[in-house]
Amino acid sequence: MNKIVVFNALQTSLNGGIGRYSYELAKELYINNPENIKIVIREEDLDLFDFAKNEDLIIASNIKNSKMRNIYEQFKLPQIIYKKFPEAIIHYPDSMAPLFSKNNVVITIHDLAFKSLNNIFTWKTIIWKKIITKLSIRKADKIIAITKFTESELLRHYPKIDKNKIVVVYNGFNDFSSESINEGNVSDKIKNINKSYILTVSTISPRKNIDRLIKAFNLVKDKTNCNLVIAGKNGWMYENVYKVVEELGISDRIFFTGCINDDELKYLYKNANLFVYPSFYEGFGLPPLEAMSFGVPVAVSNKTSIPEVVGINECFFEPFDTNEISMKILDIIHNVNLQKNIIEKSYKRLSMFSWKSCAQNMIKVYKSF
Repeated sequence: MNKIVVFNALQTSLNGGIGRYSYELAKELYINNPENIKIVIREEDLDLFDFAKNEDLIIASNIKNSKMRNIYEQFKLPQIIYKKFPEAIIHYPDSMAPLFSKNNVVITIHDLAFKSLNNIFTWKTIIWKKIITKLSIRKADKIIAITKFTESELLRHYPKIDKNKIVVVYNGFNDFSSESINEGNVSDKIKNINKSYILTVSTISPRKNIDRLIKAFNLVKDKTNCNLVIAGKNGWMYENVYKVVEELGISDRIFFTGCINDDELKYLYKNANLFVYPSFYEGFGLPPLEAMSFGVPVAVSNKTSIPEVVGINECFFEPFDTNEISMKILDIIHNVNLQKNIIEKSYKRLSMFSWKSCAQNMIKVYKSF
């Protein structure tokens, strides 16, 4: 690769999913192409990027939140990059392109939930996303879709888009299963989950469908000795989930962890009997892959990108059907042979997704300029 690529990793510690994507991809790109990759980071994240030489970093100060980041990315950063690297390719890791940039631009589209789902975002967020995504799609020279599903969403919602601009590049995922667990970092409340449990991992928000999972669990609670552990922080409109638990009177069988660290996440995956992912909209969906890497059987929604990523027919259920979710839970919990079959297929499936492969395919995109 001859051209310089400036990868924008400002979201590393500001945003969960896109932050992880930004960090892992930037790291893999740099390690394999140190002479061609420059990385934009926040000053607060400098220690995380100790694998890179200082001269290969563009360090932004005073970026405390997403609003400040957006302003910097639109107005200041493009000028800095063009002045230093006028022939460089700029890669922004989400749906907002630098609209006034004079460089070639690549963006990554993770999903278009704001276009496809109702009552999931505030009206301000929807207006902002509609405007900036439409303008960014026009501006970008190449658009990375993280799944074929996301590509189909782009073509559905933006039918005038140049199809040749879109390239599907699958995410990698973080295989924590081979890492040791520092139990000193695991809180007592999690260590004290001393009963068998079904696990789900996600931010608690409407599209994650946690309320329906709780209702499905309520249907089978007397047919299994497993409890239900819900790992993740509260998101937008989370209150209804807690209300469902109270109304059903099953607070003694449901455990909410709140925000957790990586060691706690590994601990929960390692000890789970079953992982369930009932989300009805995902651009990719990393938690099922993480669970699969720990040898945990999974049951997942059959909607959007999730079947494409998980790829195991025995795992799927209709996420809008409470009874079907409950039956799938029982089917797997009580069938050891089915569990073994899912686990065996899981290990084969995981080989498709690595950050190394993601970076290699991204370099092919950069070389196309």
